[in-house]
Amino acid sequence: MTWETRVVGLGLGLGLGLGLGLGACRELPDGHGGGPGSGAPAASAPVSTKIMYPSAPGSFVELVDNARHGVVAIHAARPVKSGPAAMFPGAPETLADVALGTGFLVESQGVYVLTNEHVASASPELRVVLEGGAELPARVIGRDVRLDLALLVLDPPAGSPVVVTRLRGLPLGDSDDLRVGEWLVVLGDPFGDAVSASAGIVSGTGREGAGSLVPGRAMGFRTFLQTDARITRGNSGGPVIDTAGQVVGVAVATGDRLGEVSFAIPSNRVREVIGQLRTTGDVSHSWLGALVKPVTADQAANLGLPKTSGALITEIKAGSPAARAGLRGGDVILRWANREVDDRSLPWLVASTPPGQGVDLGVWRDRGEMTIAIVTEKMPE
Repeated sequence: MTWETRVVGLGLGLGLGLGLGLGACRELPDGHGGGPGSGAPAASAPVSTKIMYPSAPGSFVELVDNARHGVVAIHAARPVKSGPAAMFPGAPETLADVALGTGFLVESQGVYVLTNEHVASASPELRVVLEGGAELPARVIGRDVRLDLALLVLDPPAGSPVVVTRLRGLPLGDSDDLRVGEWLVVLGDPFGDAVSASAGIVSGTGREGAGSLVPGRAMGFRTFLQTDARITRGNSGGPVIDTAGQVVGVAVATGDRLGEVSFAIPSNRVREVIGQLRTTGDVSHSWLGALVKPVTADQAANLGLPKTSGALITEIKAGSPAARAGLRGGDVILRWANREVDDRSLPWLVASTPPGQGVDLGVWRDRGEMTIAIVTEKMPE
């Protein structure tokens, strides 16, 4: 198999003319989406990762140019207060403007736009500004308040010169491939007239804090991607791309003060819900009612596990699906519907399983494996 390698470097000047070249590389297999601007459909297959140090100094100009076709501005039909325009130095917080934030084209034909739910809910009527300035009405067809995601569909009027089937979505990458220290670029179009960019590194992958299987927000701050690239109201909802041009996160604005940690929803969380957003308009998260933690090597030896794997149950909530199924503290969940799991992957598999579905769990108990059947239930609000 041949591989196409894209290397992007960044040169930083330090002190009195001291130059430091830093870079990262990602490889894409031919026929799996290619790079941005290839015209290929958005790929859903994981992207392999390869880090190379060092690379020649360069810039992110080509990377941004190849991805800007998929970045859109989200506007309200009428001016709203406290949007991106209020960030301008000296502007009052109550400044009214039609600008709301950013979104990006997804899926094979680029007809759909993904953005933050808090951006889409800021106005009952939305308009999307495409690259080149064409503006089309759009409507929300799916929301996930817990993940702060909204899926929009473009709704061009009869006789519109814009042919939506010619639009190209940005490919989704595999956020689980990210490593701390890799370069990221956050793209935005806050006002509909130019794509903006900020760059930084992965500060945290979010894989180490996948959360619990109990009611509450589907994601806590530890489960987001963290980056030192600046994310503000203007690029909230925009794509966070890696150096291969793959979308590995959706930007989420937490504030406009310099120095604040920036967060993004990992692309793999998007994958798990985008089908429900498109087909049903709503995402029903299931819950298990168990608290889990990783299995250590010492625990695996004491429990007689053949290898260090699975999710160790530390607590069962009364009246939960886990309690009704007979799960106990000290059990180790090894598989969810024949898929091997650990404490990081299990919460998302449970949350993305439709409520009311029967699932067989592979559970390690009393130094042996057993199967426990469970019926998923909708997570209480």
